[in-house]
Amino acid sequence: MKLIDIIKTANHNLFRNKTRTILTILAIFIGSFCIVTTSATQAGINSFLDDQSAAFGGEGLIQMYGKKEDGNNTSAVQISSYTGAPKKYTNGDTNEMGLVAITPDQIEKVKDLPGIIRGSVLDGKFSTVTYVESTKNGEKFVPSLNLMTNDSVHFDLLAGKMIDNNSSENELILPSKEWAKELGYENEEDAIGKTLNFVWSDPVTKDLVTFPAKIVGVQAPSVISGGSMVINTTLNAKLYEENTKYLPATEKDKVYTIAAEYDYQKYTVDEIKSELDKIGLTAVTLKDIMGQIKSFFDVIITIFTVFGYIALLAAVIGIVNTLYMSVQERTREIGLMKALGMGRGKIFLSFAVEAIMLGFWGSAFGALASILLGSAVNSAAHTGEGFMQNFPTFNLVEYTPATVIPVIVTIMIIAFIASVLPARKASKKDPINSLRYE
Repeated sequence: MKLIDIIKTANHNLFRNKTRTILTILAIFIGSFCIVTTSATQAGINSFLDDQSAAFGGEGLIQMYGKKEDGNNTSAVQISSYTGAPKKYTNGDTNEMGLVAITPDQIEKVKDLPGIIRGSVLDGKFSTVTYVESTKNGEKFVPSLNLMTNDSVHFDLLAGKMIDNNSSENELILPSKEWAKELGYENEEDAIGKTLNFVWSDPVTKDLVTFPAKIVGVQAPSVISGGSMVINTTLNAKLYEENTKYLPATEKDKVYTIAAEYDYQKYTVDEIKSELDKIGLTAVTLKDIMGQIKSFFDVIITIFTVFGYIALLAAVIGIVNTLYMSVQERTREIGLMKALGMGRGKIFLSFAVEAIMLGFWGSAFGALASILLGSAVNSAAHTGEGFMQNFPTFNLVEYTPATVIPVIVTIMIIAFIASVLPARKASKKDPINSLRYE
């Protein structure tokens, strides 16, 4: 008997007792549905976080800051924390980040570190403003300013485009759609092309100096965007010149942050940080930001996956019971097959294939149901007032062959293992006694 014939016969035999078979498939269906859904959820989360990581230069990007004497470097962390809606400006507010200057000697030492990719070190000079003022409603807010560290950095945008560092115009990207609304615009699209004033209060004359800039984009929500307003180098240079015009040349040239890429395939983050610590620098990597987020989601996903396997365990018991009952009901048939010359191996295989087909149909239907429901949830979550409307680039579940096929194959293997005892019992039956069985 050919394998295809064994499979056809197995499917036919399964549905001799439709109720029992359907109930067993249903149990497998539930387990499969749970496991595929949790796997797809994990894939969706990891894909979103990986995209966020890639947007900021990839896994090898590291941001360095001068170490404070008291060891407290919360300013570096604050740059990476999402602040949400803008903070309104009131008279007397300051917008200082409290960063420690990095010396030229420290920069050279960083460039010479074996783990730092040569030519990737970029030093930055932070500019700041007293407040930004909307040209639409006159509201004033305190921004956190940021620059793109290198050409590989990009942002997911709700509207508009990326800033142009080669443009002669002052350009910016708003941190969120909440900013657009607070500035007086109906939505993020309405804010594109409009002007936002950057205002600096001269520390000596107390005069207000204004730098108009064009809004070219609005960031999509991100777990690592930092809630920072991204400005182009043209605007940053003008602001920095104004910030430092009363300072001596040595002070004007101070650098407060360094961005670089390290060889993460050869060196660990801890090794790089240890070397930077010796130089007197502290660092923040994407792994610092993303690691805890991934760990949190991984724990939740693992819990739900465990529930899926518990349901699958119940299905395994159902498979064993179904096959034992099938062996009992087909005792005379087994005796006849043996009398006609069918060997123990083929009888064992025929019952094992029945179990495998039970696993296949249950897991396939479970996966299909998960895909249909997951796709509907993804669509509903991003439509109108859906609960994921604030994260338009985040698919709650992502289905790929890697999230579906391994689950189906695993369940089929488990079903085969569950069939061993019943199939073995069937293969060892005595043909004469089997033919006499009533």
